[in-house]
Amino acid sequence: MANHCYNMISLSGSKEMLDLVETRLKEATKEQNNLWYETFFVVLGEEKQEGNTYDLFGSKWFDFEWVRESETVATMNGDSAWSPVLEFLVRLSSIYKLKINCTYEESGCDFGGWFAVYEGTVVDNRSVSFDEYRYLEDPDSAIESFLDDISVGCYDTTEQITNHSYWDKLSTEEKNVAIDTFNQYKS
Repeated sequence: MANHCYNMISLSGSKEMLDLVETRLKEATKEQNNLWYETFFVVLGEEKQEGNTYDLFGSKWFDFEWVRESETVATMNGDSAWSPVLEFLVRLSSIYKLKINCTYEESGCDFGGWFAVYEGTVVDNRSVSFDEYRYLEDPDSAIESFLDDISVGCYDTTEQITNHSYWDKLSTEEKNVAIDTFNQYKS
């Protein structure tokens, strides 16, 4: 869905710290199944403070699924409003001494990226266009989707196709298929 940023988050740390995060997440989401302004503070074990939710946490809300993979590893995957919850992850990592890796994508606002924070220190923070993110994460799927879009008429001209960021990544055979498919659709 447009303007929903999908976050894929892996957290690792001590059993005690992940147990505490899990307990606070359950407390924060007992009345509503997602985190929002005041409940972010519950998870962090902090008093509520005034401020812009996007500045404080990276997003207005976070609708996620928590899965405990092992005693020392958990995942939090789900949607947030407009942008990833990176500021929340920095604070979560710092407070609970966690290593957190996150990938995120938002097609409507045209971005995707990678983020890692270890015990409060950001060690990776890269963002690219959504098309580039898709290509870097799964090139075969990205190319297949591009060719599918051509076959269903998502492009009005061959110039739009040849200017696409994937065009130079296609083999000669794929380029010929793309143009033939476009011409068949237009006829």
